[in-house]
Amino acid sequence: MRAVKKVTSQLKLSIIGSGVVGYASGLGFIKRNLDVTFLDIDPKRVAFLRSKGYKAYVTSELNGQNDFDISFLSVSTPTVNGLINLTNLKEACKDLGKRLANSDKYHLVVDRSTLLPGTTRNLIIKTLEEYSGKKAGKDFGVCMNPEYLREATAESDFTKPWIIVIGEYDKKSGDTLEALYSVFDAPIYRVTLEEAEIQKYIHNLFNAVKIAYFNEFRDICNDLNLNTQNILDLVAKSCEGMWNPAYGVRDFGPFKGSCLPKDTEAFLSYAKTKGYDAKVLEATIKANYTLIDRINTKENNKK
Repeated sequence: MRAVKKVTSQLKLSIIGSGVVGYASGLGFIKRNLDVTFLDIDPKRVAFLRSKGYKAYVTSELNGQNDFDISFLSVSTPTVNGLINLTNLKEACKDLGKRLANSDKYHLVVDRSTLLPGTTRNLIIKTLEEYSGKKAGKDFGVCMNPEYLREATAESDFTKPWIIVIGEYDKKSGDTLEALYSVFDAPIYRVTLEEAEIQKYIHNLFNAVKIAYFNEFRDICNDLNLNTQNILDLVAKSCEGMWNPAYGVRDFGPFKGSCLPKDTEAFLSYAKTKGYDAKVLEATIKANYTLIDRINTKENNKK
């Protein structure tokens, strides 16, 4: 166990960006009796927050001042033409950096936006250092704190997290954020910035692949005029990949054995003869063969 001091209610938090994630996070901290201020570039959003009785400001109203201890970056990072757009994030970091330049106290910056590996280090930290004239790890701390909030239940998900992951720039940054989260009843895991960034993507992409996989078989079962939902519900109960969290995540190499290789090949052939679209299954088989070839190539190169 780490010796981490517990947070006090005297800490002042700013939530930069008050969409689904920022709003839910802010309300969750308020329920823990913490001092929270919402910051946004949208005057209408600020007006809404004020109408609810919360402290909220358009960022420009701060006049370059920073009276906060911890700031959470919860700005949108939309995908445009297949690429992540970091304009909002960079602008938020510029503004925060300028405000940090006018403050002498240590400040922790926590990213909550989903970012590709290296973005926190190469964009957030560099921008903050450039516009503040200060150094990360000395004058301010930085963490990447992935959020796992479901849009429909974001507020309750934040209040009762099942896991908290902290990607830390340095130990002091991680200690500070862990102390803040010590009031929540959830396991806390500390990793590097890049590990936290890619963990969030793997988390989201697995959900996407799982949905695509079951949609593929939903179509096949429907076409066969079967009780589709009952079948898929039974799979959720019977399949080790569903009820065993460790299944498939250990470094055991490609799937093999007496069942998986032959069954994937057999069903793909069946699907093709019936005219069913089984692109997820086909890609799975291809990925497995690619891994086998890569391993064999490495082994041959050692000889």
